[in-house]
Amino acid sequence: MDTKFSVALHILIFISETDKIVSSELLANSVNTNSSHIRKIIALLKKGGLIESQQGKTGMALAKSTKDITLADVYQIVYPNKHLVNIHEGANKECPVGNNIENLLQPVFNEAQDAFYNKLASKTLEQLIKELYIIGEK
Repeated sequence: MDTKFSVALHILIFISETDKIVSSELLANSVNTNSSHIRKIIALLKKGGLIESQQGKTGMALAKSTKDITLADVYQIVYPNKHLVNIHEGANKECPVGNNIENLLQPVFNEAQDAFYNKLASKTLEQLIKELYIIGEK
């Protein structure tokens, strides 16, 4: 199972909320994974303009305010061309089901993907952080 999206959110929230100098080792400890995996995701987040670090300085910071980062932004950076559900290829066109399966399923799959992206676009990193503190109080 691919967990890059949740790890990317973990990284962004950690960077936002810590008072420590953030390193890949510190993030790897929080995520409970190896630092090379963290560095790969950090590279995506830097390329996507969400994290910044300066040559010769230690640590990293968010490049945008948490209120300006949606979950959809993060998802699209981590998975730039991902479709949630794909239709199998090579169906038998001589079969009535095989000939029509793509036209049958594609609208349903598109609608589900649109709903998913719209939900992610409606939630900001700032909102997640507020919810984190509410959950932490329980």
